[in-house]
Amino acid sequence: MRHVRIGLIPVVALLLAGIVSVGFTPAISAQDTTPPAAPITVNELAPGVTAEVLAAAPSAVAPGKTVYIARFVFQSGAAIFPHSHPGTTVLGVLSGSFGWTLQAGTAHVVRGAGSGATEPVEDLTRPGTEVILEAGDEIFYEDDVVHTARGAGDTDAVVLGTLVLETGAPLLMPVDMPMGTPEA
Repeated sequence: MRHVRIGLIPVVALLLAGIVSVGFTPAISAQDTTPPAAPITVNELAPGVTAEVLAAAPSAVAPGKTVYIARFVFQSGAAIFPHSHPGTTVLGVLSGSFGWTLQAGTAHVVRGAGSGATEPVEDLTRPGTEVILEAGDEIFYEDDVVHTARGAGDTDAVVLGTLVLETGAPLLMPVDMPMGTPEA
């Protein structure tokens, strides 16, 4: 009898291993068939100016608003047309030199925001005023501001933006450009 028991141990172990591996097969297969994350779309706003929306979520504290996080890249010398945003905009320069020109409204510049500064050091109120922002600087403004922007240095200007905008509104509203609804 003793010989039979020893012979059964490898058989039972083999059966258990088979049951365990079959039990885990669907989980492994499900992981293998999960589609990869979609890439972030790069939108060209103007020649040499791109925007990527990294995230968007509805605001619980501001009903009817959506909060966006975006990355803008301005190639050296590239500029964007006059425009506004339908809500609050905060732009922080990650790298490079970023030129920003006020056309209407009031904007606020915080130098060294990347190091913890929070108080505006410059309030822009005069149309035609340009400010050059460097890495760590920020500018913020509301929906009444019309402006242009450009890459002001020898390298690309990379700018991160947080925008709290009317839900469903475009992120950018060109001035003096028709924005009709596309026809089917």
